This record gives sequence, structure tokens and C-alpha cells, in this order.
Amino acid sequence: MIRRPRFNFSSSVFSKLFLSVVLTLVLFAAGMVTLMNLVHNNSADARWEVLAKQIVSQIDPFVDELDNATTMNELLQARFMLAVIKRSFDVFDESLQAKMGLYDRNGNLLIQTDDSDLPKQLPDDPSLISRLLPAFFSSDQVNVQAMSDRGYTLLYEPRNPPKRSELWAVLNIFTGTIALLALMSIVLGWIAHSMTWRINQMSKQMAQLGEGNFSVRVPSKGTDEIASLARGFNQAAQKIEQLIDANSLLLAHASHELRTPITRIRLQIEMMEMLANEMSEETRAKFHKRAQAVNRDLTGLNDLVESILLVSRLDAGHAAQTNERFDFYELISQECQHYPEATLYGKSIVIEGQPKLLIHLIRNLLNNALIHGEPPIEVHLYGVVAQEEALYPPKQLLDQIEAAKSEANKELNPSLEAESVAIENVTSETEADALSHLEVEDQNGSTELATSEGENQPLSTTAQATSKKQDKGNNKSKADSSKSNDIGFTKRLRRPKAEPVIEPNFVVLAVIDQGKGIPLDKRNEIFSPFVRLQQQRKGSGLGLSLVSQIVEAHNGRIRTDTYNGRTRFIVLLPVNDSVTVEKPDFS
Repeated sequence: MIRRPRFNFSSSVFSKLFLSVVLTLVLFAAGMVTLMNLVHNNSADARWEVLAKQIVSQIDPFVDELDNATTMNELLQARFMLAVIKRSFDVFDESLQAKMGLYDRNGNLLIQTDDSDLPKQLPDDPSLISRLLPAFFSSDQVNVQAMSDRGYTLLYEPRNPPKRSELWAVLNIFTGTIALLALMSIVLGWIAHSMTWRINQMSKQMAQLGEGNFSVRVPSKGTDEIASLARGFNQAAQKIEQLIDANSLLLAHASHELRTPITRIRLQIEMMEMLANEMSEETRAKFHKRAQAVNRDLTGLNDLVESILLVSRLDAGHAAQTNERFDFYELISQECQHYPEATLYGKSIVIEGQPKLLIHLIRNLLNNALIHGEPPIEVHLYGVVAQEEALYPPKQLLDQIEAAKSEANKELNPSLEAESVAIENVTSETEADALSHLEVEDQNGSTELATSEGENQPLSTTAQATSKKQDKGNNKSKADSSKSNDIGFTKRLRRPKAEPVIEPNFVVLAVIDQGKGIPLDKRNEIFSPFVRLQQQRKGSGLGLSLVSQIVEAHNGRIRTDTYNGRTRFIVLLPVNDSVTVEKPDFS
């Protein structure tokens, strides 16, 4: 029976969210009320505006009489009403300490209180921006306007306006609302973060669990739904870790126990071969044939057991040892000697790693190329500075491969090589004869050329002929030595400058066979244990999985692709522990 978790309103996420929203709304309403009181009820501008409207209401009858007298062109009555209005302004000025002026419909100043310097023209109304942000558009003079029913305007300006602080100058209904919203956003953000950070932490831990790190755990403090979820996650992760450890331990123990019967079977076969000498020749031949087949199967079974043991050790972390400095090229070269189908190209590169594990890596890659690919096999080893260069072999390596293939073609076609050597010899003899002809002509001072012995020679004694031959040989040797000196001097002049040696940060091992490549949708799957794309081929399906784990143990990367129409497995390893390979890929 499934137990339903008890719902505790005081400690649930629902209650926290509900109370947070309600509390935020209450605080917002209280803040708005406080802001309205601060801005309107306690604002000097608001009080002045109220006073100006009250004054207009008091003098409004006089303004009506003034407007009627002006309309009827009764100047005396108009002046009398202006005097009455001015007297009213003076009375208000004594009690309110404010300058006041009356403007007509055109904005012209009609009258003002004593000791006032109000503008002759009515100032324009302040803009909407200046009303919203008065602190940025404030002036030395502060005034308010109030309009009567007849279109006359009262300008009210206090003589001693109160000094405003910058804070109260900025604070108004607009800026106050923005500040209040910002404050509420900060409060809500803090509340949301306090609730969701555990969920984010749990998501990160789940991602690590998906990558194979089964030892991750998340904090499970509290009594709410998130804490309950965290405890469930920890229990699941612990159970998965125990199952994986038990599986690895079972494989390791089973593989270790299989070694003993395999060894016993080998000993029994050897003893049976010793007894086979007493059999007839035909029976002995059949027995040896069967024994060899059994030995081959035992060898495959022993390799499978060794692979399972190594995979278990790598999973448990027991196979990792202290890194050593060694020549990676020499290690690959020694292993390639057991594979006549493989040819190694590259140069010496010293790296830090575990040679025993890397021997398994090289061996499994070569076996995979032989079993599932097509020989011949090329093994490339080169260094790169940046991991983006790993997919592209350097020019020096390509030149080395081209030169090696050209040499191999010459060895396969000796007749062509002999013809090329004969042509070179004929050419050199022709050049020597031409040079000797010129020398003989210079020595004798004759216009005849000596083409061969006995032809076109002038009549002379045998001693003269002998001396001519000696001179000819001496001149020829001098010419050859002079020619070789010129060539050597030219080579010294053309010798290129030594380029600076750049130490690589990564070493790249590429194993290329003549296969057509692996399908794109299977390139990640083949590195999983017991996966074979071609079931009819031999193999346990552990080779590439073991290679992948060895590469990960060296903090490297492995991938497969198609290189010039051929299958390529390429491994990228850092040369030392100080170099880091980027997590996703090196493509």
C-alpha cells in the first residue's frame, strides 16, 4: 500500500508561496498608501495649489466685475476693481507671505502685490516630464497657477519657500511607484531564490548522476516537498550505486575465478599432447588439430576475462596508477611489431601516462581494425597545440607518408627502378664525355674533338698519347671536384633557417583501416560494452568500451569518423596533467 505524504500547511511549498504572495501584496498596498500621503498630503506644492484656488474663489466676484467693466469699456469701474483685487492680494500677502499677480486671458500681467517682481508674461505650464521628475527640472523660483471662471489666471509664488532635500525632491507619485516596485521585486526575488536554489542544486546533481557519477547526494534538510524529493533522490542514487558496485564486483570475482579453470584446461591439453605420442600418426594429427582449436578458444576466453577484469578495475578506480614519462611512439612501435598489417607513421613524442593501460588501448584498436575493418592499417601519431587541430594531420606527417609509399612502390617495381638508374648513368656519362672533349680541345689547341680512343687523333708518339690521357683524367677530376664544391656552396647558401620548435599540448593517435566507416547513428553506441555492429564477426564487444574507459582515465577524448573514405579511430590525449581537454568534444 502506497503511503501518501501528510500535508503540513505550515511547512509546505504551497503555503510558503501563498503567504509570500499575500505578504507582498499587503506590503505593496501599505507602501502605496504611505507614498500617497507623503507625496500629496505633506507636499508644499499641493498646499500652495490649494491656497491659490481658495484665493481665486475669494476674488472671483471682483474678477467678474472687472471683466464686465472691461467689456463695456468702463475704465473707471475697471480701475476700481483692480484696486480692490490688489488690496485683497496685499491682505493675503501679509498673512501668507506670498507674491501674487493677476494675468488676463492673453497672459499679460495686470496687477501684483507690493515688492513683487513677477514676470510680465505668464510662465508656461510645466511639462509632464518636469512634473514626474521635478528634481531634474527644478528652478530657483517655485510658483503655482490657478485659473478663474472668466479665464484670468492667478500666479502664486511664496516669498520664503521651504528648502527641499534631494530625496524629497526626487520622491513623487511616479518615482515612488518605481522605487516601490523595485523593492517588491527584490523581496520576491529573494523569496523565490530561497525556494528554488535547492531545486537547482538537485538538477545539477541529477546531471552528474546521468554522467555516471553515482556518489552524488543532495541536501535533504527541511520538511517540505523539496526536502522529501531530495531524500527520494538520495535513496535512488544510493540504490543505483549499490547495484552498480555489486555488478562490477560480481564481474570481477567471476572473471578472477575463471582464470583457474582456464589454466587447468591448458595444463590438461599439454599433458594430453605428451600422451599423444603413443598414438598413430593419423590419430595424432587429428588430436593436434583439435588441441590447437581448443587453445585458440581458450586464448579468446582468457582475453575476454582480462578485458572484464580491467573494465571492472577501471569502473572501481583501482586500475589508476601514478603517471610515468615515456616515449609514446616507441610504445606504439613495439606493439605494431606484432601486427604485420599495421604501419606506423609519426615521430617521437614524450607524454605522461600509464603505459600498461595504453598498451591495451593500442592493442584493442589494432584488433578492432583487423576484425571489423579491412587491412592494411595505418597508425598516425602526431602532436598538436590546440585540440581543434586534432582532426587534421600536419604537413610533415603527410609528407612522411607520401615518401614511405613512394619508396614502397619502388621496391615493388624493381624494373622501373633499374631503368631510372640506367638513365641516370647514361646522362652522367654523356656529361663527362662532353666535359672531356672540351678539356682535350683546350690542351691541344686543335679544332678537332676527341670522341673516343683512336678516332680523329693527330699523329704523335705513344708517350704523347699517354700524357694526353693523364691530362684528360686530371682535368676531369678537377672539374668534378670544382662542380661538387659549387653544388655544396649553393646548398649552404640555400639552407633554410631553423624554425622555432613549438611543444605540443596534445598527442593524437589515429588508427585508419580500409573500411567504409561507421554509420553516424552508431558512432556513439559502439563505445558501449558488448555492442557489435556485425554479429557474424568475432569479438566480445568489450574492446572499444575498454578503449573509451582508458581514454577517460587519461582525461582524453575518443571519436570515430571517415577519413578519405576510410574508417578512422582518433584518440586525443594531453601530454601531461597540466593540460585540460575540453569536455564536449575535440571536433
